[in-house]
Amino acid sequence: MKISSTQLGTSTTLAGRQTVFTPTSLVDPMSVLLFGKRRARRLDPRKFPKLKKALRKLEAMKDEISEILGVADGTFQIELCEGNNASVSRDGTIGVGKNLIEEHEDDNDFWVAVVGHEIGHQPWTWPEALPPGMTLKSRDAVYREEEAKADRFAGRVLAELGADPSSVAHFLLRNARFETKPPSDYYPAEVRVQMILDAHHRRDRALRRGQAVLGDAGARRLRDLR
Repeated sequence: MKISSTQLGTSTTLAGRQTVFTPTSLVDPMSVLLFGKRRARRLDPRKFPKLKKALRKLEAMKDEISEILGVADGTFQIELCEGNNASVSRDGTIGVGKNLIEEHEDDNDFWVAVVGHEIGHQPWTWPEALPPGMTLKSRDAVYREEEAKADRFAGRVLAELGADPSSVAHFLLRNARFETKPPSDYYPAEVRVQMILDAHHRRDRALRRGQAVLGDAGARRLRDLR
């Protein structure tokens, strides 16, 4: 869904630090509870011509990763937003922060992980409602597993496209230093990094076995998206 006076945009992010908001009309109140973090304000990409090349690269990565997941063209869209994070909404809009792009514009491995993480949320699978009477502890457990699902998919995509997971690992560990207390609604950075690395290792090993049988032509490689 798009955010408007009568609809609610829903999102979950890579770094996890977001502000919950209350819209004027709650068409999907569960989404606020579970994934209803504030979607960053949209920016007009025409006002930032220097980012045109980077946004084109993200579009190409989005299409490549969508194909890996096996979803139809147009399921996801890239949107330039304020801030230094990335998020995905229930309608498949991947919001990418302007500051994040400027800081990591040339780091293709990082962007494979970021876009892979957001697509890995598969927002059409999000439940429409939580069981009544869920405790905060139980809700936090749902949050954590949702992020873990996306992290594991990011690790798989990194292997599929021949990208290095160390860049996103450094990003998560670096951001964790600014947390004032351990998170309750997503796993600690060290755990998330290990999940990404484990998923990457498993998929890379499987691809290498396949390459031994099929040869180089059967192995996926990171496209030249610069």
